[in-house]
Amino acid sequence: MKFIIDTDPGTDDAVAILIALAHFSDEELLALTTVAGNVKVDVGTRNALRILEHANRNNIPVYKGESTPLNRDLLTAEWVHGTDGLNGVGFPEPSKSEETLGAVDYITQLLKDSEEKITICVLGPMTNIGKVLSQNPELSEKIEQIIFMGGGAGFGNHTPVAEFNILVDPEAAKIVLNSGAKLVMMGLDVTHQAISTKERLNKILETDTVTGEHLVGLMGSLAELDIVKEKFPDGTPVHDAFVTAYLVDNSLTKGELTNVEVEVDSELTLGQTVVDTNH
Repeated sequence: MKFIIDTDPGTDDAVAILIALAHFSDEELLALTTVAGNVKVDVGTRNALRILEHANRNNIPVYKGESTPLNRDLLTAEWVHGTDGLNGVGFPEPSKSEETLGAVDYITQLLKDSEEKITICVLGPMTNIGKVLSQNPELSEKIEQIIFMGGGAGFGNHTPVAEFNILVDPEAAKIVLNSGAKLVMMGLDVTHQAISTKERLNKILETDTVTGEHLVGLMGSLAELDIVKEKFPDGTPVHDAFVTAYLVDNSLTKGELTNVEVEVDSELTLGQTVVDTNH
C-alpha cells in the first residue's frame, strides 16, 4: 500500500501521524501534505516537519498546501490546539524545510504518474483534495480510497450539525464526496466511541519514552478544555487518529455503505453531512 496524509496539525493530527510513522515505512508513507484548518497552513507545515524530525523520519517530504478554503474565509481552531497547533508539546525544531512544489501540484503529479493506486488519508479540511479533483476529475480513478475524519451522522461539534473539518470547506468536501472515489468516513459518531481515559494515558506513559510523553501531552491538553470536560468527563476523543488506526487495522471499526451529502448553502446547517442511514 502507498499512501499520503493530508493534514492540518493539530494535536489529534499529530497522534494520527505518529501512529502511521510507527507502522509504515517510507516506501509506504510517501508524503505529508498540509492544509489550513486547525491552524494556518504555515504553522501546520512547520508542525508536520517537527513531528517527522522527532521521529527521525524527516526524509519523508512535506508539501505545503492551500492557505484558504476554496471560496470562503478561513476558520481556525487555535482555541483548541493552541497558537502553535500542538498545545506546547515539545516537538523539536525541524532541520529541513518543506518542498518547493505545492501540495495540490504534488498530489496531481503523484496520481498522474503512479502505476498503482494511491490511498489518501485526510485529517483536516478537504481543500487540497477538492482542488485536485475539481481540476482533474479523472484522477479519482487513480485513488485506491480516501479515508477521512469529518462530518457526523446527525450531529456536529462546531455547530449543532456541522463537524469542524467539513465546516471549514464544505464546497471542497462536496467535490470529494461526489468524486466517485472510494470513501471511508470517520465521523463524530465513530470517533466519540473511543476515549483517551486516564487509564489509557497511563499505559502510554508507562512505555517511558519521549513519544509516549508527547502522546499524553497531546491528548491530555484536549481533555483539559472546559467544553471537553463537560461532554467527556473521562477523557477526550482523539478524532483524527481513527484514520491511520484504520490503516493499521481495519477491523477496529464497522461501517455500512450509504449516501452522504454535504450542505453548502444553508446558513443554519452549513457544513452538515447528511448521512442517509435509512437508505
